[in-house]
Amino acid sequence: MNQEIYENIKLWFGSYTESISSESEEIQLNLDLKKNHSFNTAEIIEDLAKTIDLSESDILIAKTAALLHDIGRFEQLINFETFSDTEQANHINLGINTIESNSVLDGINEESKEIILECIRQHQITELPKSIDENKLVFVQLLRDADRIDILNIVSKYYSDCKPGDNKRLEMELADKPDISKKVFKRIIDEKSADYKDVLTLNDLKLQQMSWIYDFKLKQSFRIVSKKTYLKRIFDTLPKTDSVIDMYRQMKIYLENNL
Repeated sequence: MNQEIYENIKLWFGSYTESISSESEEIQLNLDLKKNHSFNTAEIIEDLAKTIDLSESDILIAKTAALLHDIGRFEQLINFETFSDTEQANHINLGINTIESNSVLDGINEESKEIILECIRQHQITELPKSIDENKLVFVQLLRDADRIDILNIVSKYYSDCKPGDNKRLEMELADKPDISKKVFKRIIDEKSADYKDVLTLNDLKLQQMSWIYDFKLKQSFRIVSKKTYLKRIFDTLPKTDSVIDMYRQMKIYLENNL
């Protein structure tokens, strides 16, 4: 893959996202948020990729996956007005359909195309299948780290600066209740990323997002999250119950041990 191909895909992405708008202030806010998130994730993935000495061509493949990984969110927001994935409104399926129907990857060889699509398919699932091809795995792991780093940046600012309910889509329409799921607690104490299917409240969502550190693969990812104090900033918005304090302490120790 070369720079010209990447720039053409970037131009298509800009044109596609500019063509989508909403009269709803909140929907438009989230459309803009997702566009910025895609560009930010591409920048982060380049930073991460350089720490593992990928070739320039491979870095461009990784950046393309980052730029396109949430392309399905735009249709999801416009047609379903949500970030919650359902059978009908799954942003990964919507995204792959958008990419294929617009022939976005037609200028790329089949191997690179499959790497990009595999990254999109796997970027959000809780646990990666063991069957992923090793040649694709490094790209998948890069995207998962970069995507989560930028989401932690977004949500740590949102939880700190905004009131619950200000952006219900970003909160995944979850209730702002003090309850903490026992399954979320157990996963985090066991040093595993919490599963989104166990998330029942906004506090569960915050903890699930914090628990992504258990899935990070690169030292640079841990360094960024530590330097930016994302976990502390989210923790400061949570109720200071014994279970929350225990989970935060566990995650903080894990983060520090991986710097």
